[in-house]
Amino acid sequence: MKRIGVFLVVNLVATLWVVVAASQPSFAKPGDPVPESLFRKWLPLTLALAAVGSAIVATVLPAAARRSALRRHFLLYLVPLALLTAWHFGAETLLNGQLGAIYLLIPLAFAVHAVVALWPEVERLSDRTLAIELATVALVAAIALLPYHRAVMPTASDEPHYLVVVQSLVVDHTLDVAKEYGTPARYQAFYPAVLPDIHGIHVGDAIYSIRDLGMPFLLVLPFAVAGRLGALALMCLVGVALTVQLYLLCRDLGFGRRVAFLGTASTALVHPLLTYTTQIYPELLTALAFVTAVRLLRAGTGTTPLGLALASVTVGTLPWLSTRAWPIVVGVGLVIAYCAWWPRGRTRGDIARRTAAGSLPFLVLLLALCTLNWRTFGLFMPAAGYFLIRNDQPVLVYTIQVGATGLLFDRTFGLIPRAPVYLLAFLGAPLFIQRARSRGVELMALLAGALLSFVYIAAIAYWWADGSPPSRYVLASLPLLVPAVAAGWEVVLGDALPAAWRTIARIAAWLALAASVAVVYVFAVLPNTRYDLALDIRKTGSSGQLFELVQRSLGLDPGKLFPSLVRIDPAHVALAILWTAIAVALAAIGSRSYGPRARARREGAALPRG
Repeated sequence: MKRIGVFLVVNLVATLWVVVAASQPSFAKPGDPVPESLFRKWLPLTLALAAVGSAIVATVLPAAARRSALRRHFLLYLVPLALLTAWHFGAETLLNGQLGAIYLLIPLAFAVHAVVALWPEVERLSDRTLAIELATVALVAAIALLPYHRAVMPTASDEPHYLVVVQSLVVDHTLDVAKEYGTPARYQAFYPAVLPDIHGIHVGDAIYSIRDLGMPFLLVLPFAVAGRLGALALMCLVGVALTVQLYLLCRDLGFGRRVAFLGTASTALVHPLLTYTTQIYPELLTALAFVTAVRLLRAGTGTTPLGLALASVTVGTLPWLSTRAWPIVVGVGLVIAYCAWWPRGRTRGDIARRTAAGSLPFLVLLLALCTLNWRTFGLFMPAAGYFLIRNDQPVLVYTIQVGATGLLFDRTFGLIPRAPVYLLAFLGAPLFIQRARSRGVELMALLAGALLSFVYIAAIAYWWADGSPPSRYVLASLPLLVPAVAAGWEVVLGDALPAAWRTIARIAAWLALAASVAVVYVFAVLPNTRYDLALDIRKTGSSGQLFELVQRSLGLDPGKLFPSLVRIDPAHVALAILWTAIAVALAAIGSRSYGPRARARREGAALPRG
């Protein structure tokens, strides 16, 4: 511990040197507050966070590895040195994006440094320790990204409308947002223009937002303290909590520490989870509530009345957070009912107690939501605002085959083109089912909630959720996808694949992870590249801003490899079928390596001869 204390003192001195060096009047640009804030606020804060993060990582390492990790940390100071030097010699020509590209190398390098340091020690560390270490890495990455994104990217799409509700609650102590919408100066701290539309319904002289109110209520305190910055800080903490829960879920489902750690780290630090820590949308909260409810139903906990009651409370928050979470509510709710009534042979009194525990908390929260809607819209029902505008915009169009393929493979709005590491989920799906099969209740809740949610989103007209970063609506399914990715890593890193394919599979998996890291880095440096509109894609045939940037920089357009499911024509249909076939082939490979027949072959080979 003495060595770590010295390390922190040396880092403090180095950070103070950066503060002094950056305090010169030259580190500012007239009319642009970004450079001055970057040099004088964000840079010292990020260096301090990275130092504390490295110290936390080092505490769990053996002596030799600790010394190596602490020495390696000081390579991070090459980034402020490069930043200060670049500014000194090119202050008039450097753009904010160029400054951000250098600055954001700190959280990127720290994350790689921390994961590399922890990797050899994963098997000997406890789950609690690994969860804390993953939380540390995710928190440093998210907090470092937060001030830069807030400075260079205003709120967009639905974000300002959520914050309008929060501001009305904080300033006027009411859900009536008429005064906020009628006075643009009020909301221009987080939306520097006049909002082009009102996301609300007129009820007499009042205007009540159609947006779900769970997240605005949660944001009241952080917004009252620090405005939009406070709201984003809370979203960062939600992302960190989700990272921890996803790791623990992987462990619950029977995965070893090594693949659970790698599966969580390779998804929590890339798009879309990391991206959405700087967005004000309820989907991260929805995913957190979902995975928490699933884990509460695990063996030994979900079979007790207390476990059922806690799961019921968690599920009861979902309608408050998002109307689109109702499929999760239905799926997990059915499993809660199963847990309350099963196994057979329970006394009637026991069944009654368990039924009450599993249903009453949810009903209380649901009735509270209905009462609030009755007081505002005059309708005693959940999602009353959306019900009142149901004729203004089609919702369900039942083209599930288009939506499902688009959510995964669309070149502009799909998950795989922005995070290819999720291809491992297809490879690992058979092993995931095999490993999780003994955790029946937890697996049932996970599959029922995630699959119902995915099918519902695939059936709606605007599955792409444009105006926000891609894959927004897929976030609720992350509790299913992340363990499947962990299973994919186990297939790749294990010895079940044929020797001829093993090296190819490993190279492909690491390249997919590297591409995913590159995408999230570009999204962090240039937040504008996250935002595309389906209407523009239909008109221009573009692959989206991200792949346009890649084409301008490298002369290649990776988007041509993927279909566009908002511009359906024979060529795109053929590409969609091809990618579906690739997904099926990966699942078949995973099944051949870890499916029932493969397991029978291995068990047969292990039997003594004669």
